[in-house]
Amino acid sequence: MEIEFNTGRIPQQGYSQPAVRQTANPAQPDTASFSTSDSLNSQLSSMSTVRPEQVARARELVADENYPSDEVLNRVANRLVNESEANSSS
Repeated sequence: MEIEFNTGRIPQQGYSQPAVRQTANPAQPDTASFSTSDSLNSQLSSMSTVRPEQVARARELVADENYPSDEVLNRVANRLVNESEANSSS
């Protein structure tokens, strides 16, 4: 039994190219340079993870019994309702 694939195709002589095998060049080992990331990591480690001015602002807001205002709370509530209605109708 013989199976022929692409029976309608007529092979053309002389147009095939030999496969070229690429080999690794042992004279040039794989290397990577991380000087930029090392510099960024160094700068990042020197930065404070806590921003005292933001902590002070947060404490002020938490202590204020009028924060957030009723107007802000109403706007947030309306947006939540609108989003909920939009998602339930989809």
